[in-house]
Amino acid sequence: MELREIFSGRNLPYIDVREHLKKSGLRVPEIYGFDGKEKFLLLEDLGDETMETRLSFLNNREKKNLYKKAIDLLIQLQVEASIPKEPKSIAFSLAFDVEKFMFELNFFREHYLEGLLKLKISNDDLKNLNNEFLKLSEKLTREHRVFAHRDYHSRNLMVFGDELAMVDFQDARMGLCQYDLASLLRDSYVVLDGSVRDELVEYYICRIDNHYKRNTDKDEFRKTFDLMSVQRNIKAIGTFAFQKVVKGNDRYLKYIPATLKYVKENLEKYEELKGLRSFFSSLWYN
Repeated sequence: MELREIFSGRNLPYIDVREHLKKSGLRVPEIYGFDGKEKFLLLEDLGDETMETRLSFLNNREKKNLYKKAIDLLIQLQVEASIPKEPKSIAFSLAFDVEKFMFELNFFREHYLEGLLKLKISNDDLKNLNNEFLKLSEKLTREHRVFAHRDYHSRNLMVFGDELAMVDFQDARMGLCQYDLASLLRDSYVVLDGSVRDELVEYYICRIDNHYKRNTDKDEFRKTFDLMSVQRNIKAIGTFAFQKVVKGNDRYLKYIPATLKYVKENLEKYEELKGLRSFFSSLWYN
């Protein structure tokens, strides 16, 4: 009998997604016990060393190798977990669609622009901002979808022996392949040198092309990666601001400047983002 069938909260996202990832051959925490009434889980202890922690002790070559290992794991996730298993995971009924992207972008507006910065946005500016957000969301939604972890970054990858294990995967859904790659390589917690990031994007493309025996348009892939990064980083800033404004937790505020810098760098690259670039230009100097 499936663990999720035994558990009274069968459709709990963590249980559902964890079972799917396990069936897909991915390294996730084992469940040793549970209380269906209290919805209490006893999980495997994967230790205290995250990828973020390990990176702080490594030289540049070792850091790059660890990122390559994380990319290899990401490709395994995107290949193996994108195949539905029985019973089908709820993640296949969820997606990064226009509605989801717009919710995250407006979450940023509400909690960062209006909440943390206390900006008063005029009706015209709000309409223009919403239109720019919508154009970006529609562009990203047109891309091919694979299984996405949703928070694939250095704090959600545990270094366990010689392998990496994934945690915090309960929000998994279908999305473009660049989503998790952007989460990893434009991570708010660990900032990579641009040349190293470019090399790792190239590594991803070569590895995935080798698996599928294809030739990706690298320029188009990198453009989509950058556009996805804009949305993903804006979403992260909104989350950090929410923690402060709503939860009274200011420990994430220190990550906003680096994340905002990611957004600035990518907005300056593409003419089609000039509308967003114009709106955000006043923020670079706050």
